[in-house]
Amino acid sequence: MKRIKALSIITGIYILAYVLGALAVIGIDNLVLKLFVFDIVATVVTFVFSVLLKNSSVYDPYWSLTPLVLIVWIYVVNGSFSLMHILFLTAFFLWGIRLTVNWITVFCDFSYEDWRYKMFRDNNGPFMWFLANFFGIHMVPTLVVFAGMLPIFELAKANLGILSVPGILIVLFGTSLELFADKDMHRFLETTKEKVSCREGLWKYSRHPNYLGEISVWVGTFLTVLPYAPDKWLCGIGALSVALLFNFISIPMMEKRQLSRRPDYVQYKKETSRLLLMPPKKVV
Repeated sequence: MKRIKALSIITGIYILAYVLGALAVIGIDNLVLKLFVFDIVATVVTFVFSVLLKNSSVYDPYWSLTPLVLIVWIYVVNGSFSLMHILFLTAFFLWGIRLTVNWITVFCDFSYEDWRYKMFRDNNGPFMWFLANFFGIHMVPTLVVFAGMLPIFELAKANLGILSVPGILIVLFGTSLELFADKDMHRFLETTKEKVSCREGLWKYSRHPNYLGEISVWVGTFLTVLPYAPDKWLCGIGALSVALLFNFISIPMMEKRQLSRRPDYVQYKKETSRLLLMPPKKVV
């Protein structure tokens, strides 16, 4: 019941955030600006409730849920629905729904909060925690994901053809990678009580296959439209931002934590690729 209550509260928060975001953009004609303001307002509302509830994981599903809202809005306004568009939308929605469902399975109730948020709160005073919470946890990810969405504004109105297939396949590949990586990790955590590193499934070939999957989704989104809007190559800034975020923030934080919790992680680092799927190295 606590879990159902907590999920109901978060659902209500998101509905309110999206309604207030929609009201804030009344009168704005430019679609990109309209959705950008909507996104910022919805993020601020989510942040306010994460402060009130003293749990920044209220924001966690925003990463995968809000892009689905934005893409529906984009396609309703000026989208095409050719076969390639439908294939891309299917691939993108599979990513967003799967990632959101994965978060729901992990989130038990408001006693759960991402370990990184707890670390930031414990290691900083009230003012620095406020800045880290607002910008680092809420606003920066929102801006990164919105940048990742920029190709979709062009994609929605482009006459997509066969050259979009590689990009769509990369989106599907990234989604599948995240799905199997999460399954492997969940199974490992359920069956292994020892403080050892996961080497099951995809984790045998990459230390961060889930992050590789996420990066692939945004790279694939960009490559889906690039053949039909080559002059919009700057839209790739979003995929680049996602890659930089994971490589220079998420992965170093995760590895630092694993090194402090799992004695074998030093050896695991030597034997296993950091991000790309590679055969394990033989280290004496």
